[in-house]
Amino acid sequence: MLAVVAFFLPSWLSGFFSTTSSSSIAPAAYCSLNQQTCQYKDYQASLGSPMVHPLHANTLTVTAPQPLATDTMIVKLKGVEMNMGEYRLALKKIDTLTYQGELMLPVCTEDSMTWAGTITLNDDANNSLPIKVRMERL
Repeated sequence: MLAVVAFFLPSWLSGFFSTTSSSSIAPAAYCSLNQQTCQYKDYQASLGSPMVHPLHANTLTVTAPQPLATDTMIVKLKGVEMNMGEYRLALKKIDTLTYQGELMLPVCTEDSMTWAGTITLNDDANNSLPIKVRMERL
């Protein structure tokens, strides 16, 4: 019995700790906020600074092409290289076309990490801006 457990334990543990959500994220399909202002159907998303560090606030701004009926946009990000859960941020309306929030990603064990996800542009979850953010330790 012990030999069977010893034989299957490594594959079981690797399956247990791997995440389908992280491996299913294709970073190439996402606009990198560290490198540019991202555009999607006349919406624009940008970071206050291209450098993103764990536990350091970085302003994330989204500009809409016309006034929206919502007071918030939701950002959802997941780690690409490792499972860090889902990071969520509400962007609040600061004027008729602009939404802002403070992006403050958690610390991970690696020196750098990519987060990929979406900014939901209005109440329709199918209308979202696919983004990615590269985070690096100081």
